[in-house]
Amino acid sequence: MTAAVLRSAADLRGGEWFRLHPLTPLLQGGVVLLGLLGAGFAALWETVILRAILQFAGVEDDDEGGGIAFLIADSLALIFLGAVVVVVVSALVFWLQWRVHLVRMDDDVLEVKKGILAKSSRRARRDRINTIGVRRPLIPRLLGLAKLDIQAAGNDANVVLAYLPYSVATAVRREILQTPGHRVDDSEPEPQVITRELEVSLFRYLASLVVSVETVFFGAAFIAVLVGALTAGELAAWLGPISVVFGYVVYLADRFFRVGNFVIDSIEGDVRVSLGLLSTSVETIPPARIHALQISQPWPWKFLGWWRVDANLASSPGSANKKTPAHTLLLPVATTSEMVRMVELCVPSLREESAMAQVTTLLQQPHTQWAEAGVENEAHVGASRRARFRIPLSYGVTGSAVIRGVVALRCGRWITKLALVPLARIQSSSVSQGPWHRALGLSVFAVESVEGPVSTRVVGLDTDDAWRWWDTVHALTVGAIGDTTTTRRRRRTPA
Repeated sequence: MTAAVLRSAADLRGGEWFRLHPLTPLLQGGVVLLGLLGAGFAALWETVILRAILQFAGVEDDDEGGGIAFLIADSLALIFLGAVVVVVVSALVFWLQWRVHLVRMDDDVLEVKKGILAKSSRRARRDRINTIGVRRPLIPRLLGLAKLDIQAAGNDANVVLAYLPYSVATAVRREILQTPGHRVDDSEPEPQVITRELEVSLFRYLASLVVSVETVFFGAAFIAVLVGALTAGELAAWLGPISVVFGYVVYLADRFFRVGNFVIDSIEGDVRVSLGLLSTSVETIPPARIHALQISQPWPWKFLGWWRVDANLASSPGSANKKTPAHTLLLPVATTSEMVRMVELCVPSLREESAMAQVTTLLQQPHTQWAEAGVENEAHVGASRRARFRIPLSYGVTGSAVIRGVVALRCGRWITKLALVPLARIQSSSVSQGPWHRALGLSVFAVESVEGPVSTRVVGLDTDDAWRWWDTVHALTVGAIGDTTTTRRRRRTPA
């Protein structure tokens, strides 16, 4: 199959096959090559280099009389021959991988084929693509390359294009998201209006890592092992405190470099999240893709007025791993005003001042005072007083409410949590009852969302209140889904 290297996003419009950047196999399989080189160096170290160093230092005698010199001479020839074989074989394998790694796009699908022995082909329907993230790990970033993480609706339906020049990658991203058949000329698209909304300073983010619940646990562990080391009175026992300090520093460095430089932009109604110091990751998230939003505040942050915002998204990145964030973290640390702005960007129905005032009341006041903030009596429910035997610290603030077409679920005292789920995104709702709840005459109300870090349930509701609230939310959900379906049909119907 004859295919050229993809050098322009406009070339994809013809539906032909193209190859990615020639360095793609090396960047994807470079770890294996480094592993082979490391194994070869380890063998050479034990057999030749270490012996030579010991004999030169006089620690080990050369009983064979110059044998080490002959061994080095013979080994150099073997090393050179082995290096040539490894380079040739690796170059041939990488070249074959690059030849069979192809991509094409037409008006309907985007398809990627790769593999020499185990071949694979992945397709993503263009009308089901939610968003495309631009990832730039450290080494590809130094080489001016990037990869596209194409996230489509459905289970395991994502496609990754790695790697392309950064300028080509951004142009390909715009081309894929274009409505099929919409553009018929080669003119450049109009530039998007990008508005800088929020920016988390490195100092505040580092301070949030230090002033955190994790730091408390690290401190407790350090004190415990330090007392053990002092009691033991042995030098080896001090490895415990050193290990805890080293682990804490590694934890801070990992979080700092992965999530530092956090920036939020708005692009024509969508939210663009950028993060990372060494390896950068950029993803544009439409509000319709956010199925649940969670505002949380650990107790060490209460004195500083900081908040954290997470989300359950309709699809997760296909390349998500420990080095590539899934972007469910929308804001790692924010002031109250920044948190409010983030909620307005992600849940447009809450942009009214009165709606955000009710959200703030749910976060800061017990459920007995929600009605005073404008939440109607029929639009909220609170935990029963009997719930103090189940959740003794948080029963006074636990409850649920409906605000401007959004179900809010409040829980937690030490870690304040408020989940916001748009009615149109609710997949189902339920009332459940475990043995402890049944003994107290209580129930658990929950709404089902896509998988993610946001918890969408409240415990400790009176059973009668829970069933009444379930009927209310169910009726509102059916109405919201019906309105959404009608709106979509009107948009698809030509005038």
